[in-house]
Amino acid sequence: MPKSCKIVLRLEENAAGRDFVCGDIHGCFDDLEEGLRGIGFDKARDRIFCVGDLIDRGPKSGLAGEYMRAPWFFSVTGNHERMFCDANAAGMPRRFLAPYVRRHVANGGDWAYDALSPEVRREIREEANSLPLVIRVGNILIAHAALPEVENLEEIEENPAEYLGTMTWLRGPYPAMRIPGIERVYVGHSIVGEPLESGKYLNVDTGAFLKYWGKKGMLTILEI
Repeated sequence: MPKSCKIVLRLEENAAGRDFVCGDIHGCFDDLEEGLRGIGFDKARDRIFCVGDLIDRGPKSGLAGEYMRAPWFFSVTGNHERMFCDANAAGMPRRFLAPYVRRHVANGGDWAYDALSPEVRREIREEANSLPLVIRVGNILIAHAALPEVENLEEIEENPAEYLGTMTWLRGPYPAMRIPGIERVYVGHSIVGEPLESGKYLNVDTGAFLKYWGKKGMLTILEI
C-alpha cells in the first residue's frame, strides 16, 4: 500500500488484516520483531503504527530507514526525528549544523555520527522528512506527543509549523480533543510505566530503550 508525505495521513481501516499501534521504538527494532512474532503479525496483511521516535537511545537506530520503507509499517514524526533532520539538513554548511548536531548527540543521537555513513544518514533523513504529523485510521488518530486544541485536522494541514512544537514536544496535560468522531488518540513521547489513559488519549510509550540502560522498560504493542 502506498505511503504519503502529507501532514495528515488518512488510511482506511484494514479490511484484509489487523492493525496495531506501538510506543516509541528508539532503535529497539529487535524488541519490535520479537513483539510482532508474539502476536503472530502477518506482514502481508497486518499493519503497525508507531507514535514516533524510531531513533536514538536504543541499540539499532540505523535500521530506522529500512522500517520506514516497509509497506506494513507506518509512523508519525517524533521530536527525535525532527532533531535528526535538523542536524542533517541538506545543503547546509557544517558550521551551521554544528549546534543542531550537538543537541541531537546530547539526546541520544551519537549513533548517527560515530559509525553511520553519510549515505545512510541521507536515506534516514529523507524517510524521516516524509513522516506525517498525524495518522488517521477510521475514528482513531496517532500522534507523537499530543494534538493541538483544533476543531479539525485541516487546521493542522494548513498551519503545520504553528502546531509542530505541541505535536512533537508537549509534556504535561493534553489539550482538549475537539475533533468530532474520534474515539481514541494514541500518543507516546512521555514515558509511563504502563499504557496510560487520559480522556481520549492513550499514551503507549513504556520506555522500550530503558532495559538497555539497566532499568525497567518495554515496547508496548496493542491491537487497535
